[in-house]
Amino acid sequence: MRTGPAVRRLWAGIGQAVESAAIVAVGIVLCALVLLAVWGIDQGFAGDPSAQWRVAVDAWLLGHGVAIGVTLGTDAIVAVGIEEAGRPFVLSLGAWGIGLITFWLHWRSGRRLAELPLIETGIAVAAGAVATGLVGLGAAATATHGIAAPNLGQAFAHPALVALAGMLAAVLAVHGHDWLAAAARGLTIEEGWMRAIRTAIRSGLGGAAGVLGVGALVLGAGLVLRFTDGILLMEALQVSHVGVVVLFLVQLALLPVAVVWAASWAIGPGFMIGTGSSISPLGTDLGPVPSLPLLAAIDPEAAPWMLAVVALPVLAGVLVGVLARQTMLAGTAERPVHWWELAIAGVGGGVLAGALLGVAAMLATGSAGPGRLAETGPDAVLVAAWGALEVGAGLLVGMAAGGRGAGALAGVALPLAGEREGSRVRDLLGFGAADAPDARDEAADAADGREGEVEAADAAADASADDVPVVAPSADEQETAAIAPLADAQETVAIAPLADAQAERAAGAEPTHPEPAPEQDRPAT
Repeated sequence: MRTGPAVRRLWAGIGQAVESAAIVAVGIVLCALVLLAVWGIDQGFAGDPSAQWRVAVDAWLLGHGVAIGVTLGTDAIVAVGIEEAGRPFVLSLGAWGIGLITFWLHWRSGRRLAELPLIETGIAVAAGAVATGLVGLGAAATATHGIAAPNLGQAFAHPALVALAGMLAAVLAVHGHDWLAAAARGLTIEEGWMRAIRTAIRSGLGGAAGVLGVGALVLGAGLVLRFTDGILLMEALQVSHVGVVVLFLVQLALLPVAVVWAASWAIGPGFMIGTGSSISPLGTDLGPVPSLPLLAAIDPEAAPWMLAVVALPVLAGVLVGVLARQTMLAGTAERPVHWWELAIAGVGGGVLAGALLGVAAMLATGSAGPGRLAETGPDAVLVAAWGALEVGAGLLVGMAAGGRGAGALAGVALPLAGEREGSRVRDLLGFGAADAPDARDEAADAADGREGEVEAADAAADASADDVPVVAPSADEQETAAIAPLADAQETVAIAPLADAQAERAAGAEPTHPEPAPEQDRPAT
């Protein structure tokens, strides 16, 4: 029984709405299980269980960037030891490690939705985002309390946007090339410009990912170099064994924010933890900071050698530029690469990378507590500007050097391809082959496929015929095969009797194009 388009679209929306609601439930339940372990082991299941639920929901909402208004009681103010804690404040610094779970699971859903027709895909994506927002709003309503009250508007909008971003990113990853081509036709952009535009988009994404990778590297190096300080800070907190696990999970949820902070530090503008503070390669001015072992990676004194770290984002851009030059901008004899294509790809990629880094810095900014801690994180505008400048410069240098091969990079033998060749490293960053490959390369690939078919046919004939010594083709034969049209060569191979071809090779005679043999002269199979 066939179903109509309206029914299929309805079921696509309902199915994705149910799946998105289940994704939200999984995230909240994971947070609740952690609180349940603390409540059972450390507190012996004493106290109000609804408090554990509220804390779990608040943690999940913070993981999606939802602001939570906090009004502490007298006992909590004394425990915190901060005078400003007596006044209501807001927590808005996103623990994006939790939000990435929602993003990733909806990414997987989006990969599946991309296989549906366009209208059904749009309905399913919209239904999933709305369902995520509604479940988040319902959970926030149950967690509203006099001590901590989530922003209900953000409780609907922010989780819905995270789910929407995950699904749309997956759909764009599947159909991005087709939609870019459609947009180019709609805007009447000539095909000659599209190679540079595609390279700029890929280079921008790769450059932003490279700078975030530099941030992860800087953060890891800081934790290793200041490992002792982190251990001492952990011991000063005097947490239980369960508390150690919970503290580790809290820092894991804050890890994406820490990586963005470290990337902002490597770019140059740095970040702040509290009003009036500044942490950058140029200098560090720290005030009181939260007692979090992850923050032990911050060196309270900026050394002169730290200025060299600013070169790492530029080097990341150079590497991405080399890969882009040797793949998407490799060029051919029929369609060489022009200087304006390199300029568009380098400048456009730098601007896109800067914009993405600015968005990441904006998401890593917020309020981390009362008083001066109301301002934490990097300046998104400065990060975007400096990121675009450094990555763009690196892309231009890499694209200029990549045209001469890996030897141009200070004579270092890197695993990079030469002109019109692929590179295995390109798969890591999503670079594909050149948009307009050389026609001779396509012909060579087609010839390789047909040559494989001929070899398979010869092997089958050898298995059924008597053993006949085969003489290697002569030089004239090789020259003839090289210049003959591929279609004629394929047709000749298809109709030539296999037995006659073997006899000619055995006799060492030059190849001919005989007429098809009579039926009675053909070898029996």
